[in-house]
Amino acid sequence: MVRAKRSLSQNFLIDHNIRRKIVAGLGAGPDDTVLEVGPGHGELTDLLAGSVARLVLVEKDDQLAADLAHRFEDRDEVRVVHGDALEVDLAELLGSAGGLLISNVPYGITSPLIFQFLEMDPMPRRMILLVQREVAERIAASEGSKVYGALSIGVQARATVRIVFRVGRHAFRPIPAVDSAVIVVEPRPDAVGRERQEDLRVLTRVAFSRRRKQLGRILRSAPEYDLAADAIESILEAEGVDPRARPETLTPDQFVDLASRLAGAS
Repeated sequence: MVRAKRSLSQNFLIDHNIRRKIVAGLGAGPDDTVLEVGPGHGELTDLLAGSVARLVLVEKDDQLAADLAHRFEDRDEVRVVHGDALEVDLAELLGSAGGLLISNVPYGITSPLIFQFLEMDPMPRRMILLVQREVAERIAASEGSKVYGALSIGVQARATVRIVFRVGRHAFRPIPAVDSAVIVVEPRPDAVGRERQEDLRVLTRVAFSRRRKQLGRILRSAPEYDLAADAIESILEAEGVDPRARPETLTPDQFVDLASRLAGAS
């Protein structure tokens, strides 16, 4: 068995009951195509192979990818791709609208990898992801929460998110220093488009770098927006946002609309 590499943030899921719950949560059927990112030793793969129409595995680790390719070489429905999920074309690998995605997400690249998933076109109709518990709570947080912020908004502007269950650290080897959680992510029919995503990123970065201040004051002093104070006030009024509001009180949809209006006026 290949030892976990700290450089790749590897923690292998050894709890069989948790594995079964994760795969059941994906809801894959015999006609489905499933993309698994970071299959490791095949802890989830073994439960999926033979139960879906097509299974594509993306593994960065040289030895793990070779082992998986050897194990499944006689299974026509299983394809092993040796590559970095942050660099390969995941949408092309999934290859069909309505496909599914499953991943034990490496802790070290959680945010960039999740946004890589969200930028797939088409986006998988359902993703079930095993992530660090703190990150899961931030992603799923509602406005007003202490952990609500740029990550919450960036994900929720494109997808619905729910935490389905939590996973203790002793379900892994090696044992990580934190607990984990399983989240289900499903695309929103009104997801923010690619052309507005950068505007949203700029606004959330500006807003949450000064989250304890009032939004009007934040925007007036932000070099990203070269707008007069009265222009800022007019934009906030048009969006129905109180200039005295704190950033964490706005919904993801309010952030999307406000970001677009600010970008158009700058």
